[in-house]
Formats: sequence, C-alpha cells, structure tokens
Amino acid sequence: MFLQIFLLLTGFYIVGLNIWKLSSGVWDKGIFEFYNERLPVFDLAAGIITGTLTIFASWMMWIRVNWAYGFAMFIAGLLFCYNLSGLGAVIYSNPYHAIPMAIILIVILQSIPFLIRRTHRHL
Repeated sequence: MFLQIFLLLTGFYIVGLNIWKLSSGVWDKGIFEFYNERLPVFDLAAGIITGTLTIFASWMMWIRVNWAYGFAMFIAGLLFCYNLSGLGAVIYSNPYHAIPMAIILIVILQSIPFLIRRTHRHL
C-alpha cells in the first residue's frame, strides 16, 4: 500500500515539475535550442513519460493486475535512473529540489527487494 501511494505521489510530482518547467519559461531561447550542451525537450519528455508511467504503475498495483509488480520494478529502475541522472544539475542550480529526489532514490532502493520477491511469486 505504501509503495502504491508513493509511486502515485512521485508520478504527480515529476509530471507537475516538468509541466511547471515547460510553462515557466526557464529556457530563454526555447526548448529546442541547446542549453548547457543539452536539449531541454528531451529532458522534459523523459520526465513526463517517467511520471506518467509511474502513475500508471501505481494504478496497476492498486487494481492488482498479475504483471503489476514486474512493471513496477521496471518503473522503479526507470525512476531511479531519471532521478540519479538529474541530481547533479539540481544540486548545482536549486539544492532544495535535491531533497525530494534523494527521498525518491532511498525509497526506490528500499523497495527493490520487495518488488523482486512479489514478482517472483507471480511467475
């Protein structure tokens, strides 16, 4: 139950944060121009896709689909990589956003054994 609610809240946080970045005009030249050797459109797309899939995984765990725990384990890996790769830029630009990202990383690392055990039961 905790993991379902955590994935739901994390998904809403990531989608909301990326939509806020898109609408706030953080990038002066636009999202299709290079900014610090990166294209912002790919960062935004990765965040929105990761958040949407996290919300979907939470919903699938809620309705108890057989493959939900395997999919949640995949999403946990995706969520972990997304937060870990973005942590360096966040610490440099806005350290306050690093706190929820570190909490997400810690909870995801602690939930991996549970997801492995639950996935193994359904095989």
